[in-house]
Amino acid sequence: MLFLRSIARKSSKLIVQYNPSRCVRSYSSLGVAKSLAELNRLGETATKLHLDSSTDIVCNDIQCERVTKPCACKLAVALEKSGKNLREVDLSNNNLDVIPESLFENCQNLERLSLRNNKLTVEAIGKHYKLRKLKLLELGGNPGMELTVECYNRLAKRNVKVRV
Repeated sequence: MLFLRSIARKSSKLIVQYNPSRCVRSYSSLGVAKSLAELNRLGETATKLHLDSSTDIVCNDIQCERVTKPCACKLAVALEKSGKNLREVDLSNNNLDVIPESLFENCQNLERLSLRNNKLTVEAIGKHYKLRKLKLLELGGNPGMELTVECYNRLAKRNVKVRV
């Protein structure tokens, strides 16, 4: 939507000038990426990544063993490059069954991680609960997601809320 302001009227013609200060900011200008392309474009200014039911997660690299299936290979490259300031990542509803242990290595500021409604198991999430600034870990809707008492205790010591 463009906002225009009138500058002057000369005879019967209206002169109009574009006023960018009145434009509504786009979602991505707030640091929210809804695709890997947006994340790459935003770079380190990105604070949130929402890939809920995303086709960006489907692998199309013929050298990958998971070709045509949900895979984290493209995501890993994007997070390595642009994940430094991400505070929130939503990978819900993507049929992921594995999350590489190094996937969030560059996401030191990650506070909220949503892995709801995938095909993950406790073993598949590995050591992701060790993220230093993590406050909320959402794991609901994953079959076989039963965290051990030891895992809950580690998370409780760091004040991390878990939604299963």
